[in-house]
Amino acid sequence: MSLHTEWDNTDVEAAEQSTILNVKDLNIYYSSNHAVQHVSFEIKEKAVTALIGPSGCGKSTFIRSINRMNDNIPICRTDGTIMYGDVDIVNDNIDVTALRSEIGMVFQKPNPFPKSIYVNIAHALRLHGVKNKKELDDKVEQALKDAALWEEVKDRLHSSALSLSGGQQQRLCIARMLAMEPRVLLLDEPAASLDPIATAKIEELIDKWRKNYTIIIVTHNMQQAARVSDSTAFFLNGRLVEYEKTSQLFTNPGEKETEDYISGRFG
Repeated sequence: MSLHTEWDNTDVEAAEQSTILNVKDLNIYYSSNHAVQHVSFEIKEKAVTALIGPSGCGKSTFIRSINRMNDNIPICRTDGTIMYGDVDIVNDNIDVTALRSEIGMVFQKPNPFPKSIYVNIAHALRLHGVKNKKELDDKVEQALKDAALWEEVKDRLHSSALSLSGGQQQRLCIARMLAMEPRVLLLDEPAASLDPIATAKIEELIDKWRKNYTIIIVTHNMQQAARVSDSTAFFLNGRLVEYEKTSQLFTNPGEKETEDYISGRFG
């Protein structure tokens, strides 16, 4: 089965209120370890959702389930549903390649290919059928512009991606994701290994993207979550403790565990 979803983008305000991912009773296991436990919530389209919680609480395991990255772990098993439009992306029959072109992901540590800057972006486009040189050039340029990297690299597109700084490498990985024109961006601690200046650039990009993409970001930095997100989900020991508008969760949490975490009593 191939992935197919339909969205009405004519009314941005309405789109922002619509649900793009509906998670129902999601459970994820690593062998006998119940890493994500009975998680259910809805993620809104064209909004930024932050996932917070201490290390090992299930945030990254959860976000990796959204584009089936956990499939790469032999001992991992998932049940429950994640509805993306009318498609259950937990279903084994899904076209994972198509899914990952619509739901892109960037990880904590930049992972550019040991190839040129140009090839890092063009490779996936070629795999998805883009062969025309001008079209490739245009898409590579646009992706680099969307990641605020074009002006820094436009004169060295055929230099190794590994020659870039850490922050530039991360933005290159972001450009590689954006070149596929995804609907959903999964960012798993994208600024954790970056300095404050590079981190600020990533946050500026998130603010820019929120009008066109659904963004889910895992972060240990609660100040970052408060700055960039519309809604925040607090995970603890594999459970979703609380999910609320960010302003409310940080100023008036509904659960004592949430209050204890954001006030620094643990974590």
